[in-house]
Amino acid sequence: MLYVYRYLLYTGIKKNTNGIYSKYNTLFLNKNNNYDLLFIGSSRAEMHFNPKVFDSICHVNSFNFGISGASTKLNFILLKTYLNQHHHPKRILYNVDYFALDSDSDRILNFTRFFPYLSNSQLLEGLNKIDSRFYSFYINPIHSLPYTQFNAISNSLHGWFNIAGKYDSLMYMGYQTSLIQSFNDNKIIAPQFNTITRQNANYIDSIISLSKKHSIQLIAITSPFYQENLGLPIDKKLSLSKELNNLFMKHKTPYFDYSDSLISLNKIYFSDYLHLNKKGSTIFSIQLSHILNNNSSIKPFFNK
Repeated sequence: MLYVYRYLLYTGIKKNTNGIYSKYNTLFLNKNNNYDLLFIGSSRAEMHFNPKVFDSICHVNSFNFGISGASTKLNFILLKTYLNQHHHPKRILYNVDYFALDSDSDRILNFTRFFPYLSNSQLLEGLNKIDSRFYSFYINPIHSLPYTQFNAISNSLHGWFNIAGKYDSLMYMGYQTSLIQSFNDNKIIAPQFNTITRQNANYIDSIISLSKKHSIQLIAITSPFYQENLGLPIDKKLSLSKELNNLFMKHKTPYFDYSDSLISLNKIYFSDYLHLNKKGSTIFSIQLSHILNNNSSIKPFFNK
């Protein structure tokens, strides 16, 4: 009975044609997607690169593969899984976050979202390397079902009855929009970052090598984050920026750091300290699109 219930639950989730599970269906369930440009990274990639803008300006067919909370290790595993079952993009834009480089945590945020797709053997094998419970999650419903709460049932019902969820309209081609116009920045919250761990550096190397193996041009980017009144450790930021520049320069991979761009000083472009809202991501996507479209190595005009 548990196997039947889980089958019905997951089947409904995989029927979603909008929102986050539509994105996961595209990435892990479909076969032979054919995108020219792929965006990878964490939620900052997911919320900062608008495919509609890039497609219009660069005349490409793009998809946002940003996964909330994705580490460098998870990004490598998910990219490897994608390239194994889809046509290879010509370009990958990889958003590198300062805030995830000094920790080797194997935590997978929202890990239950992957449960309906564990029949994808490469995805299962990769996730199990991070969290050894995943084989058990796949085989044993007694282990996996206690982690699937009300949201999974709700998303399954939306799929079965073809009803869009409340926030499904905020996602387009994997890009997650935020409609928040402003946020409270009275409290100083200084982002914590120090250096790049050996493991994270190795996985960045692996992402670069994997891209080169498949003749994909990789472009690394650190997108804007809100800096006004943060009291940022400038010396640490400069040191980390230099480390990243050296790492990508070693592989002759373009790297653009927009963390200190002028857009980073204007709160109206952000939904919180780390994420651009719809207005901010649109402006950022337009400027970056023009740079890529012109094959230029210079930064957008809003950079200092």
